[in-house]
Amino acid sequence: MIFESIYSLSTENHGIVFSADAKRLGARDKDLSRWVKIGRLIKIGHGVYRTMHYPFSNDDSYAIAVACAGKNAYLCGESVLGLLNLAPTNPGVFHVAVPRKIHRELPDNYKVEVHPRGYVPVVRDGIPMQRPEDAIRSCIGLLMPERLLHAADEAHRQGLITRQAKDSLEKEIRQHE
Repeated sequence: MIFESIYSLSTENHGIVFSADAKRLGARDKDLSRWVKIGRLIKIGHGVYRTMHYPFSNDDSYAIAVACAGKNAYLCGESVLGLLNLAPTNPGVFHVAVPRKIHRELPDNYKVEVHPRGYVPVVRDGIPMQRPEDAIRSCIGLLMPERLLHAADEAHRQGLITRQAKDSLEKEIRQHE
């Protein structure tokens, strides 16, 4: 019965469940270990699990990266552009922002940046992320200007940024060409 509650909770978060949430539902550490052993859960990070039979989607890798980076983490920069299909990026590298330095070990393909405290990310499909306008701006000088101009145009086309924001981004991008 406890596992069913955990599974239900995980369906709201790309199949991901945190040990703290599982414990609030009545699971014990030994339950989590047993479920990993018998294949009901996959341990993906410190205190982070994924239900084995939850269908995998393209966005899940981004959600997992954010979950593994810890509380108050969110996608940033190139990863936002990739998730929202605004520009081609490396799908195997995940850029995640945190409010303070973390000390847990993460895979090499997780690029963790400390962003100012108080930044309020947006949430799309359950994944917290840097606002698209800010993500595009943070990539100026890192990605080719043509890609960023396309990203600004596509973000506006998708209704993610205003016309004024698009124009402002285009001006900033062209200043760095």
